[in-house]
Amino acid sequence: MNNNYNKLFSTIVIFLSITMTIFSQTGYVTGVVYDSDGTFTLPGANIYLKTSPSTGTITELDGTFILDNINEGTYTLMVSYTGYETQELPITIAKSSPAKLDITMAPMAILGEEIIVTAQALGQNKAINQQLNSDAIANIVSAEKIKELPDVNAAEAISRLPGVAINRDGGEGSKIVVRGLDPKFTAISVNGIRLPSTGGSDRSVDLSLISPELLSGIELFKSPTPDMDGDALGGSVNLNILRAPKERKISIKGLTGYNFLGGTFTDYKATVSLAQRILKDKVGIIATANTERFNRGGETINQGWQDDLNVVQDTLLDIFGQQATNLQFQKREESRKRVNGSLGFDWQLGNRSEFNLLGLYSKTSRDRYNHTERYDVENNRLTYVPRIIENSIDLVSGSLSASHNLGFLKIDWGAALSRVRGMTPYDFEIEFRNDKKPFQEAAFKDRSNPSTFYGYVNNNPDADYLQGAVNIQSDNSEVIRTAFANFTIPIISKSNVNVEFKVGGKAVLSEKERNYNEDYFKNYYLVNNSKFADFVPEGKGATGVDPSGKFYYGMSNFTNNGSIEITNQAGNKVPLFASFDQDKLRRFKDLYQSGLRENRYSSFNNYNLTENVYATYGMFKIKFGQKLTIIPGIRYELSDNNYQGTYSDLSGDFGESGSILDVSKDRNYGILLPHLHLKYKPLDWFDIRASYSTTLARPDFEYLIPYTLVNRASDLVISQGNPDLNPSVSTNYDLFLTAYNGKYGLLSIGAFYKDIKDAFYPLIVGLNNDSLAVAYGFPEDGFTGGELTTFVNSPNSSVTGFEMELQSNLNFLPGALKGLVWSINYTRLFSQTTINSFYEETEIKGTFPFFQTVVNLYPYQREVDLVGQARHIFNTSLGYDIKSFSARVSSSYQGTKISGYSSSADKDRFNQGFWRFDLVLKQRFGRNFNVFLNVNNISNQKDINFFRSETFRTSNSVYGSTATIGAEYIIR
Repeated sequence: MNNNYNKLFSTIVIFLSITMTIFSQTGYVTGVVYDSDGTFTLPGANIYLKTSPSTGTITELDGTFILDNINEGTYTLMVSYTGYETQELPITIAKSSPAKLDITMAPMAILGEEIIVTAQALGQNKAINQQLNSDAIANIVSAEKIKELPDVNAAEAISRLPGVAINRDGGEGSKIVVRGLDPKFTAISVNGIRLPSTGGSDRSVDLSLISPELLSGIELFKSPTPDMDGDALGGSVNLNILRAPKERKISIKGLTGYNFLGGTFTDYKATVSLAQRILKDKVGIIATANTERFNRGGETINQGWQDDLNVVQDTLLDIFGQQATNLQFQKREESRKRVNGSLGFDWQLGNRSEFNLLGLYSKTSRDRYNHTERYDVENNRLTYVPRIIENSIDLVSGSLSASHNLGFLKIDWGAALSRVRGMTPYDFEIEFRNDKKPFQEAAFKDRSNPSTFYGYVNNNPDADYLQGAVNIQSDNSEVIRTAFANFTIPIISKSNVNVEFKVGGKAVLSEKERNYNEDYFKNYYLVNNSKFADFVPEGKGATGVDPSGKFYYGMSNFTNNGSIEITNQAGNKVPLFASFDQDKLRRFKDLYQSGLRENRYSSFNNYNLTENVYATYGMFKIKFGQKLTIIPGIRYELSDNNYQGTYSDLSGDFGESGSILDVSKDRNYGILLPHLHLKYKPLDWFDIRASYSTTLARPDFEYLIPYTLVNRASDLVISQGNPDLNPSVSTNYDLFLTAYNGKYGLLSIGAFYKDIKDAFYPLIVGLNNDSLAVAYGFPEDGFTGGELTTFVNSPNSSVTGFEMELQSNLNFLPGALKGLVWSINYTRLFSQTTINSFYEETEIKGTFPFFQTVVNLYPYQREVDLVGQARHIFNTSLGYDIKSFSARVSSSYQGTKISGYSSSADKDRFNQGFWRFDLVLKQRFGRNFNVFLNVNNISNQKDINFFRSETFRTSNSVYGSTATIGAEYIIR
C-alpha cells in the first residue's frame, strides 16, 4: 500500500514540475473594465486574444480580470460588452512583469449617432452580458437593476426573472418558486456560501431577511454545473456582495412611506454604505447598514364548507356537493422591522492572490396582533380569538475565502459558518364563545354561501364568555459549517483550443434543533369567578349559568370601547362585534399562565438532527475558439445523517395519559450526479445552449424526523415521520436559443424537462384492517381502524416548461422614444406526479335497530400537478429615461397553482392566479443626489385560496397598496 502511495506522490510531483516548467515561460495581463465615464465597472465583459480566440476570460462581478498563460510577445486584446463598441488594444507580454490595463468602453453608435447608456439601460446591459457569458443556463439581476426596481427584499427582485413565481407572507414576498418547484427545492447562497433554512419544518429560506440594499447582484442558475451544490433540484440562487471598487463611494439613503390599507404613515427605511480601498488599493473595505420598519397589516376572510349529503355530484366516486358551515373575519396588525448589516474586506496579495473576509447579519422581527371572529352556523356558535405574537428570525454568516492564480494552477478555497435562529417567545391567544343561539333561524336555511352568515348574527355581548387560552413558546436554529477547495489546471492552450480541468471538494456540516412548548386550558366556565379576582377585583362579567351551577366569566372584562372594521366579500366596510384591550390580554397571561397545562400532543414538534454532506467533483472545460464550449463532468455527494424525534402514545384532553419516548435514526446514502453542458455560437449574435444535468432534493425535516404521535383522544389519529424516505433525484434537460443585437436587444427562447424520481409528499391512510396496520409498522392490536398521516415517495414525476425572454433598450426608436427600456418574460409550465389517494365509502353493519355506520378509506392512484407550480408566469416592465428623470412601471402575473392535495381530487386546494403592478419615479440632481417615489401593489392584489372551483373560496387576504418617498445622496 505504501509503495502505491509513493508512486502516486511521485507522479503528482513530476506532473506539477513539468506543468510549472511549461507555464514559467508565459506571462499574463490584468486590469479593470469600466463604462464610458469610468463611474461603473462592467462585469461579464468578454476578453480574448484576436489571434487565439480560445485564450480568453470574462471580467468578474467587480469588472476585474486576469488573462494568463500567454507566451511572450505582442498581441491584440479584444474586449466586447453588450451595448458598447468592441475594442482592440495592443499589449506586450513579458515574463518579468504583467501587462496592466484600465479599459474604458465607448457606447455603441446606431446610424452614426452615439447612444447614451442610461442607468436603466446599463442595469439591463450588465444582466444581459453576464447571462450571455455564463457557462451555465442562468438569469441575472444586476446591481443597477436592483436599485431601479421598487422591491423591498431579495425575493421580490428574483421573482421578476423568467420561470420564477413567488410566495407571499403578509403581502410581502418571502420565498421563490423556480420552475414550478417548491421553495425548499432551490439552494440559496451568499457569495457562494449556503444559507441555512429559516423555518422549523422545511428546507426553504425566507428571502425577506435580505434587504436589496446589501446586494451587488443576483444570479439564478437553472442548470448548475458540477462545481455547484447538487441539492438544487429547482435551481441555485447566489446573492452577491462585492468587494470595494477603486473609487471611494459613500451612499446615504432614506425613505418614508404610507400604507393605504392601514392608513398609516409610519413606514421608514435608512441605509448607509461605504466602499473604499486603502494601502495603495491593496485592501478594500465595503460596509452597509440598513434599518427599516413597515406596516404589514392585513385582512383575511375565511370560509368553511362541508359535504352536503343530500347532493351527490355526477362523478365516478360520487363526490358530495358542498354547503357552507362558517365564516371567519380576521383583522391583522403587524409591525415588521428589519436590521441588516454587512462588512467585507479584501486583500490583494500581488496580482495573483486575493483574500476575502465577509460578515453578514440580518434580523427580522414581527410583532402581530390578530383579531379573529368566527361565525359558526354549523355549531350555532360565535367565537372570538384575539392573539398576540412576537417572533423574530436572525441570520449570522461569516466567511473567509481566497483565490490564487499561479498560471499553471488556479486554487480557490474557503470556510464559512452560517446560523439562522427563529424565535417565538410570545404567542398567546384567548378564546371566547357565545353559545346562546347567536344566529337567526334564516342562517340554517341559507347554506349556499358563507358570505351571508354575518347578516344573520344576533349580537348579544352579555352572552360572550371566556372559554380557553393557549400559550406557545418555540424556537428553531440551524448551523451550517462549510469548507471547500477547488483546483483548476490548464491542460491545453493553443490558438483555437483551450482545455482545463477543474476538481474540488466540499463539506457541509449541518445541525438543526427545534424546541416547541404548548400550554393551554379550556372550559374556563367551569372555574369559579373568584379565581379571577386579581384580574378584575369587582368580579364583573357573570353572564349565565352552566349545568354545574357555576358562572361564566364574561368577555366584557377584556374589551374596550374601540371599533374594528373589515371589508367583506362584497367590498363593503362592516364593523366587527368586539374590540379587545391588548394590555388586558397581556395582563391575563401574566397572572394565569402558570395555571395552563402542558399539551403533550405537541411534543412531536421537538427534534434535533445532524446532516453531513461530503461532495467531490471533476469537470473539463473545453473551448474551441469563441464558437464552442463543452463542459462534461460528474459530482458525487455522500450524506451521513442522524435524526432524533419522539414516539408518543397519548390520551386525555391534554395527552396527560400515555408515554413519550426518544427515538433516533441514522441514514446514509451516496448519489452520483453526471453533467454535460454545451454552448455553441455559430454567429456573433446567436448562441445555442444545451444542458444535461442531475440534481437532487432532500426531504423536509418534518418528513424525515422519526416521530410518531398516536392520539387516542381523537378516534385514533396517528401522525408519523419517515426517516427512510429517499431524496428526490432529477435528470434535467435544457435547450435554449439566444439572439443578441446591439440595436434591438436580447431574445432568448428555450425549453426544459425534469424527470424526477422519488418525489415526496404527505399521505393519509386508513388502517382499515390488521394487515394494513402491520404493513405500516404497527402491531395488530390497538391500531386497526386508525387514520395515519405519513410521508412517502412518489413513483415518478416530471416538469416540462417553455421560457421566453426579451430585453431591449429601445434606442433605435425616433426622438424622445429613445429613452424607453423594455423587458418581458413568459413561462409556461406543465408538471405531473402520481400520488396515492383515497376515496370514502360508507358501510352499514348490522340490522335495524342494531346497526352502525362505518366510513372506510380505499386507495387509488391519480396524477396531479406538483404543489406550488403555477402554469403561467408573466413579467414585464417598461422604463423611460429622459435626461435626469426616469420612470418604470412593472407588472407580473402568476397563474393558479395547487397548494395541497386531499384524499379526494375534488378537495385539492389551490391558490388563485393574480396580477400585480408597481411603479417607480426617480429624479436625479447631478451625479450625487436623487429623489424617488415607489408605489407597490397598485392593483391591490389579493391572495385567494379555494378548492374544487373558485366558487368554493376558502380564504381571501388583502394587504393593500403602499407608497414610499425618499432620497439618496452619494459621495464619490
